[in-house]
Amino acid sequence: MSITIQSRPVVPHIPTTCSQCSVSLEFPVPTPAPRPGTLLSVRCFSCGTIISHAFYPTQVPAQYASQSRSSIGVSGGGSGASSSQSGARKGRKIGTQEKPLETGYYELLGVPVDATTDDIKKAYRRLAIKHHPDKNRDDPHAEERFKEIAIAYQTLSDPDLRKKYNEFGSKESAPEGGFVDPEEIFSTIFGGERFVPIIGHISLAKDMKAALQEEEESEESIQRDAKGREILSPEEKARRDEKARKVAAEKAAVRAERIQKLVENLDRKLSIFTESASNVNDPQVTESFRTICKLEAEELKKESYGVDLLHAIGFVYSQKARHFMASNQTFLGMGGWLHNVQGKYHVFSETVSTLRAAMELKGVFEQIQAAERAGNLTPEEKQKLEEQAAEKGIQTLFKGAKLEVESVLREACDRILEDPNVPRTKAQLRAVALQLLGEAYLSVRKEEDERREENEYVRVETSSSRKRESYRAPQ
Repeated sequence: MSITIQSRPVVPHIPTTCSQCSVSLEFPVPTPAPRPGTLLSVRCFSCGTIISHAFYPTQVPAQYASQSRSSIGVSGGGSGASSSQSGARKGRKIGTQEKPLETGYYELLGVPVDATTDDIKKAYRRLAIKHHPDKNRDDPHAEERFKEIAIAYQTLSDPDLRKKYNEFGSKESAPEGGFVDPEEIFSTIFGGERFVPIIGHISLAKDMKAALQEEEESEESIQRDAKGREILSPEEKARRDEKARKVAAEKAAVRAERIQKLVENLDRKLSIFTESASNVNDPQVTESFRTICKLEAEELKKESYGVDLLHAIGFVYSQKARHFMASNQTFLGMGGWLHNVQGKYHVFSETVSTLRAAMELKGVFEQIQAAERAGNLTPEEKQKLEEQAAEKGIQTLFKGAKLEVESVLREACDRILEDPNVPRTKAQLRAVALQLLGEAYLSVRKEEDERREENEYVRVETSSSRKRESYRAPQ
């Protein structure tokens, strides 16, 4: 007698890939079906990581019966589906770049349809800070709103996706592979892809998200006594300690890999000078390398927070180069000791500044909450306070990111200059090149500063010209 096999109803599943362990997986479409563009949280069966996936009905494979797919708004499978969709496209309106088919993403970000990429970036930064789930713990819709803002930003900041959105709407403008985790988008505010070879991927936002997730998970399972203190069994404490050691080891491995890549990239950049200069005082090679560095800096400063990042990077490069040269050229390395003290004071000063900014940000949020509870906050006052909080939030995040970047760069510079396999003469050439690069980065100015200096120069020249003319006038 044959074995009877239990069947199950046909349930549409969507294939995808885990962004953490790269394993292929699939997940069932939720019921009722979410609207197109909704970000779904999917747990990987292999590594347990929660990934984000933007849902669109067209992602459902054709092998599922049309009756099962109709419930999520998708027509029948195979070639019939494509012909049906193309027929629908012919019969519907197509927007233009001046008059988009949909304007929801623009309205969500609060920008006009002709907004520039910079306008879209500025709007996203302000809204991302305002609606970040960390700052709205009591709002159950904050996370969904944060994701929607990230989707709108990803679409409108990409020229190709924006063109598709303007012409065909949100249903046709989803990127291949789905949208990126909003936290990853949030972390690219500072510098973008062009700074990655210089500073690596900033991990601040990712670390904050992981810490918050861990806090939420632990809050659900922790037992407390009458005074609110945690009650931990020996097994639970051991489990926590083991998890902490594992997380620390993973972070250390990621940091080591990041620094190794930065060292390799920096070595290639400095080799333009070290492989060409006959000595540390080669004037022609020095001038050529300085020009190359300045040209690179002028391009990088156009990126988001480009000037501020260049100044932070330039400070570390210059400080480490001067420290190395002073240690090897002064009596008993006393000059190097002085530069080392200055470097430590800078780290202490920046840390205090970051903590102060965080406390000021907390104060603004507490002020908003107190005014809302009192009910005496006008819409104009609320908007002003929210914009103030957004600005302070960005400043606080940048200060934290800056501390992280400087820490990583200091270690990368130490490995470049103190490599035991490199001859002393070449190490000195590296130090000279590193200082030239740092000075070029430090020399960049924001456009508004350049315009102010230019206007001041014109004013002085005009004044001087008038004085010269008055001297020449006949008596």
